[in-house]
Amino acid sequence: MGFLSDTDKWFSRFRSREKGTDKLLDAGIDFSDLDESEINEDLGGRLVRNGGDGEVRIFGKYSSAEIEELMAWSGIFEELEAKGYTKHELDLQYLSELDQRIFVKENDQVLIHIRLKLSHFRFRLHPGAPRKKLLYIDWLMTAHPRARHFRPERLFPGQELPGLGIFSQLSDFIANLAIGLGARGAFNIPEYFHDALLFHRQFNFYDPVREAFFRALMRDLRKHGARKISRAFAEGRVFDRNDHVVQWTPGEMISILSPELEEQVWSREYYTRVVREMKRNQYRLGDEAPSSSSS
Repeated sequence: MGFLSDTDKWFSRFRSREKGTDKLLDAGIDFSDLDESEINEDLGGRLVRNGGDGEVRIFGKYSSAEIEELMAWSGIFEELEAKGYTKHELDLQYLSELDQRIFVKENDQVLIHIRLKLSHFRFRLHPGAPRKKLLYIDWLMTAHPRARHFRPERLFPGQELPGLGIFSQLSDFIANLAIGLGARGAFNIPEYFHDALLFHRQFNFYDPVREAFFRALMRDLRKHGARKISRAFAEGRVFDRNDHVVQWTPGEMISILSPELEEQVWSREYYTRVVREMKRNQYRLGDEAPSSSSS
């Protein structure tokens, strides 16, 4: 079984939080000073719900035609059409200055759902450092309703349908969107181990302790594959060297687009801490519970 999967249910942590507010984490990137007026200033006062033609624009900048062009350039539509989705439609929604949504649908079925925020954020592990403008991926999901012969037991925790397997294309799209908005990077908070595994291709955990935890998991459990590891977390069957149950705790993962910020965050001290913490960690999976059919 390959360690990497084709799941694209990247981030569902805030599904139950539609009417709530962002949860502050103990360490990481600070949400507490999200300021809608700052976003307006960042884009030169151009952040309005609609353009002069009445069309919804993402962050007051990207029209439907421009989002479609970015997605096409990133290869997203080519991949959708290869999977049989030839009548897909783009839908942009502007619910507030801090809640911008991009949908790709076919026959009212959601194939891609992206929810984004843009603002300045503080880096809690770098006190005194100036705030940086980041693109926050609040929700990012794909679904493949036409997938054939998939078995429910092959789904990852939290999935209702298989993903589309278009991580690289969506990652290119998000990166180019962030660059066009003048953001220094993008970040997310993956709910599940398998979500973090996909993001880890281009993102690192901001907290070096969390990064060490994740890398140690990959080092020790790689042979089991992503699906078994993620299911084991859901079932409380991941154990540390002292045989204590290990819980998956979401944490901020960030991809940095600015060389200056990259040097500051991914410093020698960061990687030294990661290596030191990895040496202290060791993990194993417990046995799966017997199924009812085998009893």
